[in-house]
Amino acid sequence: MTADEARLCHEVEGILQEAGLLEDQRPLLVAVSGGPDSLALLHLLHTLSDRHPLSLHVAHLNHRLRGPESEEDGRYVCEVAGNLSLPVTSEAADVGAFRRERRLSWEAAAREVRYAFLSQTAERIGAAAVALGHTADDQAETVLLHLLRGSGLQGLRGMLPHTVRRSRNGTRRLTLLRPLLRVTREETVAYCQARGLTPRHDSSNLEERYTRNRIRHRLLPSLAQYNPSIREALVRLARTAARDMDFIDRQLQQAWPALVTPEPWGLRVRRDGFRALHPSLQAHLLRRAWEELAGETADLTSTQVEAMMDLVRGEEGGRRSLSLGRGVRFHTGYEEITLGRRPASAPLPPMEPALLSLPGEAHIHGWRVTARLVDGPVQVGAGEPYRAHLDVAPLGDRVQIRPRRAGDRFQPLGMEGTKRLNEFMIDARIPKNWRDRVPLLEGKSGVAWVVGWRIAHWARVTEATGQVVEVIFAREE
Repeated sequence: MTADEARLCHEVEGILQEAGLLEDQRPLLVAVSGGPDSLALLHLLHTLSDRHPLSLHVAHLNHRLRGPESEEDGRYVCEVAGNLSLPVTSEAADVGAFRRERRLSWEAAAREVRYAFLSQTAERIGAAAVALGHTADDQAETVLLHLLRGSGLQGLRGMLPHTVRRSRNGTRRLTLLRPLLRVTREETVAYCQARGLTPRHDSSNLEERYTRNRIRHRLLPSLAQYNPSIREALVRLARTAARDMDFIDRQLQQAWPALVTPEPWGLRVRRDGFRALHPSLQAHLLRRAWEELAGETADLTSTQVEAMMDLVRGEEGGRRSLSLGRGVRFHTGYEEITLGRRPASAPLPPMEPALLSLPGEAHIHGWRVTARLVDGPVQVGAGEPYRAHLDVAPLGDRVQIRPRRAGDRFQPLGMEGTKRLNEFMIDARIPKNWRDRVPLLEGKSGVAWVVGWRIAHWARVTEATGQVVEVIFAREE
């Protein structure tokens, strides 16, 4: 192995180490298009599997945008995977039809379809994460793209080496790794040449109907006339922005629990507490709220954030609400701010009692309920009201799922004593005609979770917790 190859291997190894995945026994799904970046990544990971227990699974999606060329890409990736004795999942999707149906740009449609495929495949094989072949060149292009869209500091940090992406409807979480983010495209091409690899070349990368291609082929070369090291400068900007965003995120994390209340339809934010925040934290709170509901922030512009802040300040006259796209609406009242999708009058299916083993699975009318033991609590986003982490000991190894009954009492998280469940539902602003349909998770110590709203204080995970159970309610049609 040459010094250059060893450096690339070290970069990939370092990212996996930071993410805690070097010794993970679960499969690592590797997204491979057949180009030099993903091909280099696959071979680097395969090299690392000689000294780490990495179990690799190749994923390839044919977007059906280049006819026979796309078909040949799929055959090539399957051949590469076969030569390395790796399992492969190769599928095709009609991105054009999806784009027309959702009225998206070509790039947005391809991204949505691609991540849906990766998420479904990762879930099916039980993958720990998905490894993507994004390089430093992709990072520079992404920063410029976000800058042009006016996405603010969060956009300037570009892509991160390790992130979690949620689907638009919040039903799936996908851990993403970008081990080549500090490696240039030139280096991946050189790596492939040194290894005798013949990557595929995507002709659509030359088509200027795509914004990213115009940035790559027109804007960056033009900017290089002013600064020959423009790509390196943009990558440094991303690192600086990521460092500053990390500080802001920590400040926001401290303020969030006291200000934001999750609801099945969205989020409620205390207006007085919001207005007391520094304007920077206000803006980032709104961005995070959007991310919790929409799955990502790419489509939210600084103009939209400023418009929301103007409404809170009362600088828009009598106007009190704003459409943010993706079905999400922002509304400001006298006491609270809301972001979300107000549902129909009775969005929950009728509640039927059922028993659930821990761990285990239950299917009841309109719901699929799963419970699995986990090593520790993972932060549950506000856009995930039907997912909770609970202490197994006070629950017991078998719980009941049921509707409310007369005389039910509940100890909401953070409260010392109990209160009547009906009072909690009123205080939580659960619509009256929903209340008999809201599932309750009951353990041996009482009502442990008003599903979609709040867990019980006694069921919370603490430092003394021995076993943690993750319970997920998923809607079934």
